Amino acid sequence: LLNQNKMNQLQKIEFNSDQIALIKKQIAPNANDTELKLFLYQCQRTGLDPLTRQIYCIHRGGRMTIQTSIDGFRVIAERSGDYAGQDEPVYAYNPDGSILSCKVTVYKFRGDVRYPAATATAFFKEYYPNPMNLQKSMPHVMIAKIAEALALRKAFPQDLSGLYTNDEMQQADKGEVTFENEVDESMRKALRDKVYSSTLDEGDRMLALESIETCVSNAMYFKIDARLDAVQAG
Repeated sequence: LLNQNKMNQLQKIEFNSDQIALIKKQIAPNANDTELKLFLYQCQRTGLDPLTRQIYCIHRGGRMTIQTSIDGFRVIAERSGDYAGQDEPVYAYNPDGSILSCKVTVYKFRGDVRYPAATATAFFKEYYPNPMNLQKSMPHVMIAKIAEALALRKAFPQDLSGLYTNDEMQQADKGEVTFENEVDESMRKALRDKVYSSTLDEGDRMLALESIETCVSNAMYFKIDARLDAVQAG
Protein backbone atom coordinates (compact mmCIF):
# COMPACT_ATOMS: atom_id res chain seq x y z
CA LEU A 1 0.00 0.00 0.00
CA LEU A 2 2.85 2.38 0.85
CA ASN A 3 4.52 1.77 -2.52
CA GLN A 4 1.25 2.34 -4.36
CA ASN A 5 0.70 5.61 -2.50
CA LYS A 6 4.15 6.80 -3.51
CA MET A 7 3.53 5.88 -7.14
CA ASN A 8 0.21 7.75 -7.03
CA GLN A 9 2.07 10.76 -5.66
CA LEU A 10 4.32 10.70 -8.73
CA GLN A 11 1.33 10.87 -11.05
CA LYS A 12 -0.24 13.96 -9.45
CA ILE A 13 1.94 16.56 -11.21
CA GLU A 14 -0.12 18.43 -13.81
CA PHE A 15 0.41 21.55 -15.90
CA ASN A 16 -2.14 24.18 -16.85
CA SER A 17 -2.04 25.99 -20.19
CA ASP A 18 -0.05 28.94 -18.79
CA GLN A 19 2.56 26.63 -17.30
CA ILE A 20 2.86 24.67 -20.55
CA ALA A 21 3.38 27.92 -22.44
CA LEU A 22 6.07 28.94 -19.94
CA ILE A 23 7.79 25.55 -20.20
CA LYS A 24 7.74 25.84 -23.99
CA LYS A 25 9.27 29.33 -23.84
CA GLN A 26 11.80 28.96 -21.03
CA ILE A 27 12.61 25.26 -20.61
CA ALA A 28 12.08 23.70 -24.04
CA PRO A 29 12.30 26.52 -26.61
CA ASN A 30 13.66 24.25 -29.34
CA ALA A 31 11.11 21.45 -28.87
CA ASN A 32 8.50 20.82 -31.52
CA ASP A 33 4.96 19.84 -30.48
CA THR A 34 5.74 16.12 -30.41
CA GLU A 35 8.93 16.61 -28.39
CA LEU A 36 7.15 18.93 -25.96
CA LYS A 37 4.45 16.31 -25.46
CA LEU A 38 7.09 13.69 -24.71
CA PHE A 39 8.93 16.03 -22.32
CA LEU A 40 5.75 16.83 -20.39
CA TYR A 41 4.92 13.13 -20.25
CA GLN A 42 8.33 12.37 -18.72
CA CYS A 43 7.86 15.19 -16.19
CA GLN A 44 4.50 13.77 -15.15
CA ARG A 45 5.79 10.20 -15.08
CA THR A 46 8.80 11.01 -12.92
CA GLY A 47 7.18 13.68 -10.76
CA LEU A 48 10.01 16.13 -11.50
CA ASP A 49 9.16 19.80 -11.99
CA PRO A 50 10.81 21.52 -14.98
CA LEU A 51 9.87 24.97 -13.68
CA THR A 52 12.11 24.43 -10.64
CA ARG A 53 14.88 23.05 -12.89
CA GLN A 54 14.59 19.47 -11.63
CA ILE A 55 14.44 18.18 -15.21
CA TYR A 56 15.71 19.64 -18.48
CA CYS A 57 14.95 19.48 -22.19
CA ILE A 58 18.23 19.70 -24.11
CA HIS A 59 18.79 19.54 -27.87
CA ARG A 60 22.07 18.12 -29.16
CA GLY A 61 22.76 17.65 -32.83
CA GLY A 62 19.09 18.14 -33.67
CA ARG A 63 17.94 15.50 -31.14
CA MET A 64 16.13 16.11 -27.91
CA THR A 65 17.44 14.54 -24.73
CA ILE A 66 15.71 14.70 -21.38
CA GLN A 67 18.10 14.97 -18.50
CA THR A 68 18.31 15.65 -14.81
CA SER A 69 20.93 15.60 -12.08
CA ILE A 70 22.01 12.53 -10.14
CA ASP A 71 19.94 13.96 -7.27
CA GLY A 72 16.90 13.78 -9.54
CA PHE A 73 17.64 10.11 -10.17
CA ARG A 74 17.87 9.51 -6.42
CA VAL A 75 14.58 11.32 -5.81
CA ILE A 76 12.79 9.18 -8.39
CA ALA A 77 14.28 5.98 -6.96
CA GLU A 78 13.36 6.99 -3.40
CA ARG A 79 9.77 7.78 -4.37
CA SER A 80 9.34 4.28 -5.77
CA GLY A 81 9.29 2.93 -2.22
CA ASP A 82 11.65 0.10 -3.18
CA TYR A 83 14.99 1.90 -3.12
CA ALA A 84 17.36 0.52 -0.47
CA GLY A 85 20.49 2.55 -1.10
CA GLN A 86 23.77 1.44 -2.61
CA ASP A 87 27.29 0.31 -1.84
CA GLU A 88 30.21 2.68 -1.84
CA PRO A 89 31.74 3.00 -5.34
CA VAL A 90 34.45 0.47 -6.14
CA TYR A 91 37.31 1.78 -8.30
CA ALA A 92 39.74 -0.05 -10.56
CA TYR A 93 43.02 1.53 -11.62
CA ASN A 94 45.41 1.38 -14.55
CA PRO A 95 49.08 0.45 -13.94
CA ASP A 96 50.00 4.15 -13.97
CA GLY A 97 47.55 4.84 -11.14
CA SER A 98 44.90 6.55 -13.23
CA ILE A 99 41.26 5.52 -12.92
CA LEU A 100 40.20 2.64 -15.14
CA SER A 101 36.59 2.25 -14.02
CA CYS A 102 34.07 2.60 -11.23
CA LYS A 103 31.44 0.06 -10.16
CA VAL A 104 28.28 0.79 -8.16
CA THR A 105 25.66 -1.65 -6.86
CA VAL A 106 22.12 -0.43 -6.15
CA TYR A 107 19.81 -2.24 -3.73
CA LYS A 108 16.03 -2.61 -3.54
CA PHE A 109 13.59 -3.99 -0.98
CA ARG A 110 11.49 -7.08 -1.57
CA GLY A 111 9.26 -6.92 1.46
CA ASP A 112 11.70 -6.57 4.35
CA VAL A 113 14.56 -8.16 2.40
CA ARG A 114 17.26 -5.89 0.97
CA TYR A 115 18.84 -7.33 -2.16
CA PRO A 116 21.27 -6.17 -4.90
CA ALA A 117 19.05 -5.10 -7.79
CA ALA A 118 21.65 -3.88 -10.30
CA THR A 119 25.38 -3.37 -10.69
CA ALA A 120 26.89 -1.10 -13.32
CA THR A 121 30.46 -0.27 -14.30
CA ALA A 122 31.48 3.01 -15.92
CA PHE A 123 34.82 3.08 -17.70
CA PHE A 124 36.63 6.37 -17.32
CA LYS A 125 37.88 6.73 -20.90
CA GLU A 126 34.41 6.16 -22.33
CA TYR A 127 33.12 9.25 -20.57
CA TYR A 128 36.27 11.32 -20.25
CA PRO A 129 38.49 10.44 -23.23
CA ASN A 130 40.52 13.60 -22.63
CA PRO A 131 41.21 13.88 -18.87
CA MET A 132 42.65 17.37 -19.43
CA ASN A 133 39.04 18.58 -19.84
CA LEU A 134 38.10 17.27 -16.40
CA GLN A 135 38.79 18.99 -13.12
CA LYS A 136 41.71 17.05 -11.71
CA SER A 137 40.32 17.27 -8.19
CA MET A 138 37.04 15.51 -9.08
CA PRO A 139 37.61 12.47 -11.33
CA HIS A 140 36.51 9.96 -8.68
CA VAL A 141 33.33 11.90 -7.91
CA MET A 142 32.39 12.38 -11.56
CA ILE A 143 32.86 8.77 -12.68
CA ALA A 144 31.09 7.52 -9.53
CA LYS A 145 28.03 9.60 -10.36
CA ILE A 146 27.93 8.11 -13.86
CA ALA A 147 28.22 4.55 -12.52
CA GLU A 148 25.45 5.30 -10.02
CA ALA A 149 23.19 6.66 -12.77
CA LEU A 150 23.77 3.54 -14.88
CA ALA A 151 22.97 1.27 -11.92
CA LEU A 152 19.87 3.24 -10.94
CA ARG A 153 18.52 3.08 -14.50
CA LYS A 154 19.05 -0.69 -14.57
CA ALA A 155 17.33 -1.07 -11.19
CA PHE A 156 14.41 1.24 -12.04
CA PRO A 157 13.98 0.97 -15.82
CA GLN A 158 10.32 1.97 -15.89
CA ASP A 159 10.98 5.14 -13.90
CA LEU A 160 14.31 6.21 -15.40
CA SER A 161 14.35 5.01 -19.02
CA GLY A 162 14.66 7.95 -21.40
CA LEU A 163 16.36 10.10 -18.74
CA TYR A 164 20.07 10.91 -18.57
CA THR A 165 22.19 12.83 -16.10
CA ASN A 166 24.26 15.88 -16.92
CA ASP A 167 27.44 13.88 -16.31
CA GLU A 168 26.43 11.11 -18.71
CA MET A 169 25.92 13.71 -21.43
CA GLN A 170 29.48 15.09 -21.22
CA GLN A 171 30.69 13.25 -24.30
CA ALA A 172 27.46 13.71 -26.24
CA ASP A 173 28.46 17.34 -26.75
CA LYS A 174 31.51 16.11 -28.66
CA GLY A 175 29.46 13.77 -30.86
CA GLU A 176 31.09 10.69 -29.35
CA VAL A 177 27.86 9.07 -28.25
CA THR A 178 24.20 9.28 -29.17
CA PHE A 179 21.42 8.87 -26.63
CA GLU A 180 17.89 8.19 -27.80
CA ASN A 181 14.69 8.34 -25.82
CA GLU A 182 13.10 4.91 -25.62
CA VAL A 183 9.50 3.74 -25.52
CA ASP A 184 9.25 2.18 -22.09
CA GLU A 185 6.73 -0.19 -20.53
CA SER A 186 4.70 2.57 -18.89
CA MET A 187 4.23 4.22 -22.30
CA ARG A 188 3.11 0.91 -23.82
CA LYS A 189 0.69 0.41 -20.93
CA ALA A 190 -0.89 3.81 -21.63
CA LEU A 191 -1.48 2.73 -25.23
CA ARG A 192 -2.88 -0.65 -24.19
CA ASP A 193 -5.34 1.07 -21.86
CA LYS A 194 -6.59 3.14 -24.79
CA VAL A 195 -6.99 0.00 -26.89
CA TYR A 196 -9.04 -1.76 -24.21
CA SER A 197 -11.28 1.28 -23.73
CA SER A 198 -11.77 1.80 -27.47
CA THR A 199 -14.58 0.63 -29.76
CA LEU A 200 -12.21 -1.38 -31.97
CA ASP A 201 -13.45 -4.81 -32.98
CA GLU A 202 -11.48 -7.87 -31.88
CA GLY A 203 -9.39 -8.11 -35.04
CA ASP A 204 -8.36 -4.45 -35.06
CA ARG A 205 -7.72 -4.61 -31.32
CA MET A 206 -5.26 -7.48 -31.78
CA LEU A 207 -3.48 -5.63 -34.59
CA ALA A 208 -3.21 -2.52 -32.41
CA LEU A 209 -1.79 -4.52 -29.50
CA GLU A 210 0.79 -6.14 -31.80
CA SER A 211 1.85 -2.69 -33.02
CA ILE A 212 2.25 -1.52 -29.44
CA GLU A 213 4.51 -4.45 -28.54
CA THR A 214 6.81 -3.74 -31.49
CA CYS A 215 6.84 0.03 -30.96
CA VAL A 216 10.41 1.17 -30.23
CA SER A 217 10.53 4.80 -31.37
CA ASN A 218 8.89 7.94 -30.07
CA ALA A 219 7.63 8.74 -33.57
CA MET A 220 5.80 5.41 -33.76
CA TYR A 221 4.45 5.85 -30.22
CA PHE A 222 2.81 9.18 -31.05
CA LYS A 223 1.49 7.82 -34.34
CA ILE A 224 -0.28 4.95 -32.55
CA ASP A 225 -1.45 7.34 -29.82
CA ALA A 226 -2.98 9.71 -32.38
CA ARG A 227 -4.79 6.84 -34.14
CA LEU A 228 -6.27 5.59 -30.89
CA ASP A 229 -7.37 9.11 -29.94
CA ALA A 230 -9.08 9.40 -33.33
CA VAL A 231 -10.90 6.10 -32.77
CA GLN A 232 -12.09 7.19 -29.33
CA ALA A 233 -13.16 10.59 -30.64
CA GLY A 234 -15.12 8.90 -33.42
